[in-house]
Amino acid sequence: MSSRPLLQMRNIHVSYGDFHALKGIDFDLYRGEVHALIGEHRAGKSSLVKILSGAVRKREGDIVFDGKRIAGFTTRSATLHGIGMVYQNLNVIPNLDAVKNMFAGQVLRGPFGFMDLAAMTAKTTEVCRRLNLQIDFGLPLYRLSHWQQYMVEFARILVMDPKLVILDEVSNKLTPEEMRPIYRAIEEKRAEGGSVIYITHNMDEILMLADRVTILKDGYRRGTEIVKDLDKYRLFQLTYSLAIDKKELGEDTKSFPVIRQYLQNFIQHLPIGVIILDLKDNVQLVNFAALEILRLGHDLPRTPLPKLLDCVDAAVLAEIRELLGKRENGMWDDVALMDGTRARITVVPFKDNEFGFFGNTLLIQDVSADHNLKSYFLRSEKMASMAELAVGVAHEINNPLYIIKNSFELMDRERLDGQTREKLSDIEKEVSRIVEIVSSLLSFSRAREMPEHRVKLPFVVEEVLLLLRHSLSRKNIHVVKDLSSGDGEIVGDENRLKQLFINLINNSIEAVLDDGELEICVRTEADRRSAKVIVSDNGYGIPEDVQDSIFKPFFSTKINKKNTGLGLSICSQIVKEHGGEITFTSVPGKKTSFCVRFPLA
Repeated sequence: MSSRPLLQMRNIHVSYGDFHALKGIDFDLYRGEVHALIGEHRAGKSSLVKILSGAVRKREGDIVFDGKRIAGFTTRSATLHGIGMVYQNLNVIPNLDAVKNMFAGQVLRGPFGFMDLAAMTAKTTEVCRRLNLQIDFGLPLYRLSHWQQYMVEFARILVMDPKLVILDEVSNKLTPEEMRPIYRAIEEKRAEGGSVIYITHNMDEILMLADRVTILKDGYRRGTEIVKDLDKYRLFQLTYSLAIDKKELGEDTKSFPVIRQYLQNFIQHLPIGVIILDLKDNVQLVNFAALEILRLGHDLPRTPLPKLLDCVDAAVLAEIRELLGKRENGMWDDVALMDGTRARITVVPFKDNEFGFFGNTLLIQDVSADHNLKSYFLRSEKMASMAELAVGVAHEINNPLYIIKNSFELMDRERLDGQTREKLSDIEKEVSRIVEIVSSLLSFSRAREMPEHRVKLPFVVEEVLLLLRHSLSRKNIHVVKDLSSGDGEIVGDENRLKQLFINLINNSIEAVLDDGELEICVRTEADRRSAKVIVSDNGYGIPEDVQDSIFKPFFSTKINKKNTGLGLSICSQIVKEHGGEITFTSVPGKKTSFCVRFPLA
């Protein structure tokens, strides 16, 4: 470990509304150091590292990273500075393969600006070899195991060779065996002179991996200790403020309260919800995950079970209580709770051959993402079948349309009177318009992805507006177009770009009321290096408290059952694939604008 600090944080404050998460924390990290962070729930661990990843903005304080004073990080600037973070929850794009996931937002490009897939595949292969990760690069991630997906996310951080790796409770999601390649990678990073911040509640991991450990509690730094000077019981005392009265405890029993506190805190911090009941089914413990899944406050008094499970359907609750009375195992795989949350509830009785029955335990898992993903893929399969039928119908329509169109062209109109000629011209125009719509539909419905080539953004936008003409007219939406300011020519996949603008414009259509307004314009930037497309509407807007979440998969503010919460997430991914960026501004109730920028061809 070097004596030179890579990172210095001084007097760091972070607030979420009225909640003061960090209250003047100091933190140092040295080059070649593995520094553990530990603390109780809501101690401030994740808030501290999210400042470094760009996910959270500090309210005040000073940061010096790699010798440079930093006012604040964004997700992009954190990556450019060499900071990579793996969050608690899996954060991959399930419909993309491993290579595209690893280079999402950091695509390698060749001499002419094209995506260098060969170089990206080579780097992915090398990192996977180091991690002993054997996967099929041609498969989308949803077809891989949970561990393989998690390892792809970890490999995505390593592929950019960061100066600092941040791991937030990664061992919560993986078995000890699955963690071995991650432990090995941490040791390699330290040997190379890189630094690691490791958040965990697992004492054995800290003692095995870390050089130093910082203990946080209630937003304050309670101490920073050299790990080799600690034992497990001492670390628990520092973390959970245990008070052991040596006068009351004999030498042989002094560690029992620590072990009891260890077990209690271990259960409290489990990522799965746990409710422990006594012999009479009175609630003895509800851990943090259960409180979060059931949407209950953290300052919970002793509450009867029916009150805790008030959000569960009465019929299911009756079945749970019946099984508790029988002291038998049982599971309900997909229980609707509230706000679209789906849960798996398991009843496990505590039994011992010698002492008999101790009580029941309820395990509660949030399976909303699994439920939404299954529903999404079922709808996708149905939509694919409908699209296939639509293409067949479109081909059948096209044949007679072309016959009619050709007949108009061959018709001798000179012998007809003026009024008849005018009516025939109107009919011909409408037939030509139908031909255009059907041709656009056929173009977008091609099964294979189109190869990247030069694409004019005004042309793509016009085709999308043509496809969405019915939806726009149904709500009588007034469309203002300005597609003439520059040719907006970029290199890209035409069908993916159409999907991007269909999603953005559909978003606006859903947001506005009848007789609403939609503005869409294409601009070439003054530096002639990029083009932007701006889609604006006068709908209800995006509330401030959710603006940081709108590009996350499955996040949605809409209440209709058809919405998957994937629209803007897919938009973000398509923009990244094309080397661009997507931003937005919103004044709820007035105007919302999405701006997409692409590098010009």
